Amino acid sequence: MGKYLEITKIQLKYNAWQHVLISILLLAASPLVLGISNLDAAQSAKVLETYVALVGILLFVPVFLPEQDRNLWDVIKTHYTKITTVYLTRILLSFLFSALLILVFLLVMQAGNCEMEPVKYYFGTMAEVIAFGGLGVFAYAVTDNLIVGYMIPLGYYAAGISAGYRYMKKFYPFGMLTDYETKYWILVAGIILMACGVLLIRKRR
Repeated sequence: MGKYLEITKIQLKYNAWQHVLISILLLAASPLVLGISNLDAAQSAKVLETYVALVGILLFVPVFLPEQDRNLWDVIKTHYTKITTVYLTRILLSFLFSALLILVFLLVMQAGNCEMEPVKYYFGTMAEVIAFGGLGVFAYAVTDNLIVGYMIPLGYYAAGISAGYRYMKKFYPFGMLTDYETKYWILVAGIILMACGVLLIRKRR
């Protein structure tokens, strides 16, 4: 257990806090960009799907970034920690921060008299977060390039807006109110892509 706590401590100190801070600033800016008060169900879904879910890109894509950190490698060597364990610990941290930020945001929206089904909207947003994050993690693992890791999920986001459900079918990312089954498809796809990314980067390094 000690090695997991040490990995978590180092990740929070040297890497995760920056991406969490950017995510918080992104969400804090939402009243200026979209507005989060007195929204109907469709407007609430739009805010969550096209804005809030972007934290998945910010929090998951950089999980392979801190490899040059001497402190982290000292922990790995000292505790004989598998690199897969390090990556999974980082991914779990990203998931926890994503889940917490989205929960807080939903509570703020509810306090602002926004219409929504809380459980449905929360799960749907988290599914999209994992889909964006998984695609970014996989793209980063394939190319070993952080910029590409950000750009590929942003490209998927843009495709969702421009192409729509007609062309993307079950992998349409914005189906909260049109076809909720898409949320299950993109969730599974995100998990698979994230797992493949971890396996690929482990093999490479």
